[in-house]
Amino acid sequence: MDGDTAFANRRRPALFRREYRFALSLSSCFALIALTAGFVSWLDQSESSFLLLWLSNGVLLAYLLVVPRWRWSAYLTVGFLANLTASSVFSGTWKLNLLMAALNVFEVAFSASLLRRRSTCLPNFTHGAYLRRYTWIALLVAPAAAGAIFTPFAVFWLHGKAGACFLSWTLGDGLGTAVTTPACVAIFRTGLRSVRKGGLVWIYPALLVIVTVCGFGQSRVPMLFLAYPLMVLVLLRLDLAWAALCALFFSATGSYFTIHGQGPLLIAKSFAPEAPIVLLQFYTVSGMFLLYCISIVLVRQKETERRLVKTVTLHKLVTENSRDAILIVDVHGHASYASPAIERMTGWKAEEAGSLGFDKMVHPNDRPGLESVIAGLQPGGEGATIEHRVRTKSGEYIWVEGSLRPFVSPATGVASGTLAILRDITERKRTEQEREFQSSLISAIHNVSLDAILVVNGDGKVVSYNRRFAEVWKIPMSEIPARLLGKRFNFSDNQLLSQCIGQTKHPEAFLKRVEELYADRNANDHSHIELRDGRTLERYSTTLRSEGGEYLGRVWFFRDITERQRAEEELHNAYHALETLAVTDPLTRLANRRRLDQSLASEWRRCMRERQGLSLLLIDVDLFKTFNDTYGHLSGDSCLKQIAEAIQEVVTRPADLVARFGGEEFAIVLPNTSNQGSVRVAELICAALRRRKLPHISNPTGYVTISVGCATLVPRSGQHAHSLIQMADDALYAAKRSGRDRVCNASAPGEAGVMARVS
Repeated sequence: MDGDTAFANRRRPALFRREYRFALSLSSCFALIALTAGFVSWLDQSESSFLLLWLSNGVLLAYLLVVPRWRWSAYLTVGFLANLTASSVFSGTWKLNLLMAALNVFEVAFSASLLRRRSTCLPNFTHGAYLRRYTWIALLVAPAAAGAIFTPFAVFWLHGKAGACFLSWTLGDGLGTAVTTPACVAIFRTGLRSVRKGGLVWIYPALLVIVTVCGFGQSRVPMLFLAYPLMVLVLLRLDLAWAALCALFFSATGSYFTIHGQGPLLIAKSFAPEAPIVLLQFYTVSGMFLLYCISIVLVRQKETERRLVKTVTLHKLVTENSRDAILIVDVHGHASYASPAIERMTGWKAEEAGSLGFDKMVHPNDRPGLESVIAGLQPGGEGATIEHRVRTKSGEYIWVEGSLRPFVSPATGVASGTLAILRDITERKRTEQEREFQSSLISAIHNVSLDAILVVNGDGKVVSYNRRFAEVWKIPMSEIPARLLGKRFNFSDNQLLSQCIGQTKHPEAFLKRVEELYADRNANDHSHIELRDGRTLERYSTTLRSEGGEYLGRVWFFRDITERQRAEEELHNAYHALETLAVTDPLTRLANRRRLDQSLASEWRRCMRERQGLSLLLIDVDLFKTFNDTYGHLSGDSCLKQIAEAIQEVVTRPADLVARFGGEEFAIVLPNTSNQGSVRVAELICAALRRRKLPHISNPTGYVTISVGCATLVPRSGQHAHSLIQMADDALYAAKRSGRDRVCNASAPGEAGVMARVS
């Protein structure tokens, strides 16, 4: 009982952690983000620290890169609260703190969504391609996007310069993410398990701590140059997680001392007040770049070593288990290498076979031919195959088939020997004369084959015929000639042909094709035969020839493929039904967005070739949200269906395409249609909908109305179909702004004004 109690006590913390793992993870996320954000905010109270590394975004991004995507909302919420809490403690108005916290969360979410588009895409900072994507997205694009949003607010509230504010945000977030995210990801995934490698490895992180503190704590003795070698040693002796953690410590310590007026970097203050911080940032980032590069080299080296070990293991596996003997023969006829199979084949050990030349291994009668073949081999040319006899250790000779290929020395490029693969063919030689085996094999194939087989010789006599033939053609056994059931057949093919021809749906065509095949001794046939009972047979016929090319006869194969054809037809119908569903909107039965994109791209290319105008109408239901709120979503669906019917009443040309663009928006592609024609179609659609008088109390007119944007282009090289969509979209929003229930037309490119109201 005491043992059970102790075991239960040991398991209780593990069960607790497992049950509350998500809550603990969120708590640790909040603590880390608040700590890093608070630390930087505390340091950021100095006027010279406007370019400090912002570390909290890197921590939150690390969490999002390793946790499931469906939990991102929880971590983003925790990150927002932690940033807001930390920034509110130290400085700033609540509006500015709220804005900065929201922008930090936006920046991290933007980076994570691009870096991890699929849930299975996990971070790998030792992979060159991923590292490039990470640098481009997380360190440049995302900080720049958030900085661009932050800059106007900073200019308005803080009265700062736009360029300085944008640069401060972009560099601070980008460099902070570069330092923090790889370190946190490595720590989250490995748990710093490298501590098990031994106590001596701790000397390198300890030395780095000493060098960092001493280097930044004074400016008389230059010591910072020692940081890079120590980081590299930590990377080599521990791993990237510890090295990145050391770089993070280096950055935080350097920031503290530099901001408080200590350290060797203050010498750069004579150039600009913020120069020491900028120099510290690039010093830290260059260290991280060095660690990344070395990590990639180490990973590739390990991969090369693994591939080399795999290659050696595979080579050993092949050579030791191959039934063929592999030899490398030098120009003097001695084997410099022999695989273990040589001992199983001849009894000679590999070392003994290597010391024996052609004069002792090859049969005297076969030696001249073998030497002649080897002499005729050309480096880089085709190899040769020769059969010869080899002496075994017992003095007997066995037949082998040798595949010979010359090879050249990689160093000199001169032919240095021959690669020989020997296969024992003694048994094959002994059985070449045993033709009975072939007869038994043909009989077995006839008995077990699922195909109906008929073999006819050159004189038109049946020489082989299996029972499956009778089953496929439904020939009663009572009508089969008695001599057909014996081992030897000697009757005309016309006797079976007369039994089969009456069952075909097209007897004349069947007979004509059979006569053509018998007349042409080089013809093959692969076709289908339809029978009167509804079945379909697959027929394949080919000629039989001897090794010398002499015509021996013809073989016929028949297979009942009725069920297979039915299955293929059902599959084909199902595929077409699925293909139709894939391009159809399920609510309105119009084309969906996928079909719209395909049609627009196709018509764009066609109109470009023909230099014809291509028009696009974008339709939006006015005040549709209030319609749904008033009448319910089911009524909203019914409304969309009636609008689709109204559009289809007007758009009737086969080449035109009506599609649901998304939500309450519709799109109409009008090929070979002028701008005036497209506007006329839009007006007719509006009129058709007004005639339906669909009630909408929230609409000033009392009925459901639509706004239409029209655009027409003659496609040219260098343009894209998106430009037509953009023009129509701009026209649609112009119609919305003008009061709805109208048609607005996009002006031609280059004309004054952007939109022309039509109705």
